[in-house]
Amino acid sequence: MNEITGEQKLLAILAHISYFLGGLGFIIAPLVIFLLKKDDAFVFHHAKQALVAHLSILAASFIVSSLCILIIGVFLLPIVGLLWLILLVTSIIAASKAFYGESYQYPFIQKLLNKL
Repeated sequence: MNEITGEQKLLAILAHISYFLGGLGFIIAPLVIFLLKKDDAFVFHHAKQALVAHLSILAASFIVSSLCILIIGVFLLPIVGLLWLILLVTSIIAASKAFYGESYQYPFIQKLLNKL
């Protein structure tokens, strides 16, 4: 196996912690890395993991926000808050793994990732 370069680690870390970019940066950054680095297995794996995790939390947030109109969503807000906290913790773990040149798989989304 080839040595993981600093650039590969940086791109993988950026994909995981891109929610610090604000707005839709947390979707755009891993998507761009995912599309541009298909030939780099390490970066591609991390970008794919991050992209699916971020899209999942975006979808959950959108659904709960939509349900808030019907009042039902208000009761689901703590769950979405917990999901965002889980994303924060798991993405920091993933970024740490990327820093050390290791692979990482987000919990709960592997079945979805395996289909891609």
